[in-house]
Amino acid sequence: MRLGQVIEDTLKTYLEKKYNTTALDLMPSIKKTEESDYENEDEDEDDVFIDPRFNREQAIQNTLQAIRDGVELLYQPTFAIDDCLVRADFMLRNSDGSYSLIESKAKANVRKNITDDGKPKPIGKIEDKFIHDVSFQVYVINKVMEQNWLPLIKDTYLAHLNKDYLKQWPIDVSQLLNIEQLWLTKEFTVIQRKKDMKIIRNDSLMDIVSIQNYIAKMKAELILSEEEFNQHYPWEGSKYLDYFGTDKPFWTIMGSWVTHKPDVVSALYYQGKTDILLLTEDEKVMFEKQGGWGTAREFIDRYIQCKTTGENIIHANIIKEIFKWFTYPICFYDYESVCVPIPVLDNTHPYQHVIVQYSLHKYYPDGHMEHFGGLLAGQGDYRVEQITIEDKPNVVGFESEKIVYGNYKEFLQEFLKDIGDEINNSTFIVWHQGFENARNRETWEIFSDLADSFLKINESTFDLKDIFWQSYYFDIAFKGSASIKKVLPVMVPSMTYDGMEIGNGSVATQVLYKLLDNKIVDEAERIHKIKKLLLYCGQDSLAMVRIFESLEKVI
Repeated sequence: MRLGQVIEDTLKTYLEKKYNTTALDLMPSIKKTEESDYENEDEDEDDVFIDPRFNREQAIQNTLQAIRDGVELLYQPTFAIDDCLVRADFMLRNSDGSYSLIESKAKANVRKNITDDGKPKPIGKIEDKFIHDVSFQVYVINKVMEQNWLPLIKDTYLAHLNKDYLKQWPIDVSQLLNIEQLWLTKEFTVIQRKKDMKIIRNDSLMDIVSIQNYIAKMKAELILSEEEFNQHYPWEGSKYLDYFGTDKPFWTIMGSWVTHKPDVVSALYYQGKTDILLLTEDEKVMFEKQGGWGTAREFIDRYIQCKTTGENIIHANIIKEIFKWFTYPICFYDYESVCVPIPVLDNTHPYQHVIVQYSLHKYYPDGHMEHFGGLLAGQGDYRVEQITIEDKPNVVGFESEKIVYGNYKEFLQEFLKDIGDEINNSTFIVWHQGFENARNRETWEIFSDLADSFLKINESTFDLKDIFWQSYYFDIAFKGSASIKKVLPVMVPSMTYDGMEIGNGSVATQVLYKLLDNKIVDEAERIHKIKKLLLYCGQDSLAMVRIFESLEKVI
């Protein structure tokens, strides 16, 4: 909701400036509770509960009066008829007295992908979910307008983010946002199978009969009890079945690692066959289709083997073969990023995962280590401040952590400085390399003079997660997961994320964004948050080191 509000505010300012007007804010007054007992790991003192009750009739009448008065730009107008409620984003008055509807989306990709010259490109028709959304709004608004002898919606537009926009201060909203007209059909040419192919793109809204059928279906189902609903939809995801409580046994056919076979799981569930150990050979065969992480059948067999023998499955020779190719110093590193619709830093795109923190542990052949940590805490004139974390756990032989101020490129160069000349002979270790490798590719696409360095890192990278993802090391205690949060407490019981003030990536991202956006003004609190972020990111890279050491001992 907050991300969506940022885009709405930006679009609102743009429309007001473009049409030299002031939007009439028709957002109904909403009650905010003064106190909240809601507990959240990222508790924010500004967060409050929202009471959704408001005076619907008053909101509708205010909207209709604004339309009769000919207000040029309406923000959050409200319409309701036949149990259907719409609160639109914007309505813009046309010269003939009618209005156009502008729907705002905090999305960078709203179109379906079409292959063009060997690459999938988001140039197809608008995704159905967005068409359905706008169609419903137009349907309700026009019914209300017709009932009140007012002109119907003339044109409809979808405003969304331009994912190719590269921020340079100040932000150019006309380039940041794409405002596309719907109800249009367009013909264009793409290259498919080495031939020019004509594509007809239809962005038409849903027809009225289809909308009415959907509404009738929803009305009929919203009144159903949970039991009746489950009978209609016996396998609409795990949350609708009573069995899926927080106390459910993980190693059953209901485990998340096997639910990509919903038809099989559903059939066995209703036969009362949920215990993996009691499955027949014919029932196991039903899980053999490839999907997700390996095949479900493979996991079932591994689980039964571990339960039967009481031992983990360890392919020591494969792990040894992998490790023998590692070159020293091994650089274990981890990134933290921010990903927001409107770029904060110059030379970044909407929704780009922008690297704003790193942790690097250099591991030498004799086992000693050096640790480097960096965090981009603000923009402006370039400077670097060393920081010391008192009573830091898990200190290694050498520690260097710093706060960086400056632009995006200057921060990335600090990371390369910490790697130094050893970039040419090191093996780089990450956990889930798809993330770090993608960030490095984005970096060299933006800053060509850094391309060689980040390309070398990617070419020398090994994903430690693969040892567990490929089940070269399989332990029931991982609960079917290769997440570092699941593997670490099993492989290295002395290390834990429990009790850390910032203990997961989503919380870290939020705090990092607040720092960059100057939302933390108290200096003591700012330094406190920076230290906690450095501790969290440092834990991630050191956790990889300790898991690596544990594997070495095992093999």
